[in-house]
Amino acid sequence: MQILSGLENDHCHRLDGPGAYEWWYADALDTTGEWGVVMILFRGMPMSPDYLTDPSAMHGGYALSIYHRGVRIAFAFGGHPLTACQFSEGGPEVSMPGAKLSLDGTSMVMSIDAPCGGDGRRAAVRLEMTVTQDAYAASEKIHEPHAWVLAGARSPARVQLRISETHGVTVEQDFKALSYHDHNMGSRAMSMDFRDWYWGRFHADGATYVFLVTRRSADAVEWFGRVHDDGRVETFSNVSMRLGHQRLSMMGLSFHRELELTGTDQAGMTVRARCFNRQVCEDGPFYQRYISQWVVDGECTGLGMSEYMDVRRLSRAWIRPFLRLPWMVSS
Repeated sequence: MQILSGLENDHCHRLDGPGAYEWWYADALDTTGEWGVVMILFRGMPMSPDYLTDPSAMHGGYALSIYHRGVRIAFAFGGHPLTACQFSEGGPEVSMPGAKLSLDGTSMVMSIDAPCGGDGRRAAVRLEMTVTQDAYAASEKIHEPHAWVLAGARSPARVQLRISETHGVTVEQDFKALSYHDHNMGSRAMSMDFRDWYWGRFHADGATYVFLVTRRSADAVEWFGRVHDDGRVETFSNVSMRLGHQRLSMMGLSFHRELELTGTDQAGMTVRARCFNRQVCEDGPFYQRYISQWVVDGECTGLGMSEYMDVRRLSRAWIRPFLRLPWMVSS
């Protein structure tokens, strides 16, 4: 996997082969953990049941989750034909019915307003991020089958969310937070090259700590680093990860409640981060998402986000009925 940073590669790459994918991800969590959101816009979503059944049937689409006190209270997951979507090759510009990503100067806005099933319930989120312009963008172009772009991993943000039922608005919140934004893409199906992966991020004072580990995969990665206030991405060397407290979910997913990352920063100092995955906010047959508790170098503590995905499970036919329950495709 090729790992890049900045906004230079945060655009559509027109990957069109069977199983190809590209998605724009953003999340935000308030400092108390009371409210949180995850938003994804995609072109060829590896987790959609239609794409898993027929990897040549590419759609555009969205996924939206809203969390309250660690519990997902709203979820929207749906798609549109590519003819109804626009993906810019000139920058982070995506639009489709009910969802949009745009960049104006240093203001990046991602919005999703979508139904949560067929009973009239809707969820809407507008995430406005102040991103550092591409002074630290990677100059090299993407040339590997899979790539991960840290496009705006530490961005001051404003979050506006609303949940509506048929009788009117039931939840409405407006809060400020630090947001995280990245961009993932691949020219072929994830299951061809990945066995599983671990990812997480934590906004500390002055820096955001991020890791991605896919060490049991053909495309093996062990990346750990931090993103500074000015957008500079610092990659650690000598990275290792230790897993602890293995558990088995109700869906038969084997996962770990504790991860410890170590690495050496550019000053030669050892950085140690412990990520505790005790609050499961999404629990599926192939992945779990956590509002995680972090301890960095024994002092810096706080809430972040993390996930574990068993990518190989996506290729198993019994998974697809569970994915179809919330999946909605427009005609």
